[in-house]
Amino acid sequence: MQLPHLQGVRCLCAAWVLCSRFLPSEHAGIWRVGQLRGGECGAACFMVLSGFVAQWQPALELRQLRRFFLRRFLRLWPAAWLAMAWSLALQPQLPRGSCLLLLQWSKEEAMQCPNGATWTASMSSPLCRPCPKLTFAVVVGLWLLSCLWPVDGPVMAMPSFILGVAAAFVVQASDKDETVGRMHGILADLIAVGMATVVTFVGQTDEYHRYLALPTALFFLLATAGGGMVQALLRHKALASLGDATLYVYLFQEPLFESLAAWEPKLRHSAEGFVFFVLLLWLLAGLYAAFAEPWLLRMACAE
Repeated sequence: MQLPHLQGVRCLCAAWVLCSRFLPSEHAGIWRVGQLRGGECGAACFMVLSGFVAQWQPALELRQLRRFFLRRFLRLWPAAWLAMAWSLALQPQLPRGSCLLLLQWSKEEAMQCPNGATWTASMSSPLCRPCPKLTFAVVVGLWLLSCLWPVDGPVMAMPSFILGVAAAFVVQASDKDETVGRMHGILADLIAVGMATVVTFVGQTDEYHRYLALPTALFFLLATAGGGMVQALLRHKALASLGDATLYVYLFQEPLFESLAAWEPKLRHSAEGFVFFVLLLWLLAGLYAAFAEPWLLRMACAE
């Protein structure tokens, strides 16, 4: 079963993160309140989405694991290394070996790496379900680590990831009923409108983004099971196609913005410059997804 509306969610979350980080505050308008926490909320939504997609993938046999991991790593690591090299060209430093392996488990450690503000090991979260036994071991192991060791980042995001897994499991196990499906669609629309209203107009509170994990998981559950107007909007081809490149939007945002800002310092305070940056970023990410990624994956298949 294909889930194109989740690609639309990826697109909106990526746009949310970009607006929170780079949209000049003097041009934010009514978005000013939501802009203050957009990055954290967008990242939290990504974690729930990662869990939902991971559970939706079919379980793999052991003989298929090598190819599965190879394909996933070829999507992530070359792009991450490219973004690091790009960042090093702008701000030379000597990265540690753990940076190249994406093994930074806290925000403080990640910030010491090139392009550290825009990647963590949490991008590997969709790898957590190649087979049921490995899933159980990974989830339990990370949960124990989060209990016994004072870390943040991807480990502390595991509750959101597991909420997404649970939502997908409920959808897969539920029976199809047209009447119930319509009610699910209406509830999904109400949850989406409620979340958008709260995030846009309600002021900042501590750890605000963590409270959005449960309604986000409920939206994925209800929209996937019953549709709704918001789901129909999110599955539109334009949003879904833009969602295909969000991993690279996430990785390339910082070095591209700093490159443009070095060329034109006024970019940081220009609404037009922000629009140019977003369009160029998505163009570069789309080109990488359309040409570089298939070439790398063909190499993996050939091997």
